Amino acid sequence: LYHHRADDLPAYLVVVIVGHIVLGAFMGVEATSTLSTWQHILIWVPLTILLAVVLLQPVKGAVIGLQWALYMHGFGGEDDVIEHHPEA
Repeated sequence: LYHHRADDLPAYLVVVIVGHIVLGAFMGVEATSTLSTWQHILIWVPLTILLAVVLLQPVKGAVIGLQWALYMHGFGGEDDVIEHHPEA
């Protein structure tokens, strides 16, 4: 898969996914508890980094899988020209 490019889309998707998860969780915890600022930092910074690292590889695989399904970026054959798309 060295020549199949996912570019920046997986990273953008991970930022959106992690942002929604962490922000929603943060708002829920903030509304229901009285944690100090340093406690929030100790919880949310490592969680954000961990989620980003864990999700990046599966999201990149999904993007490359989508490229494969759509015959993009080298998955279409010798010259990447689709003569017909198989019907689902």
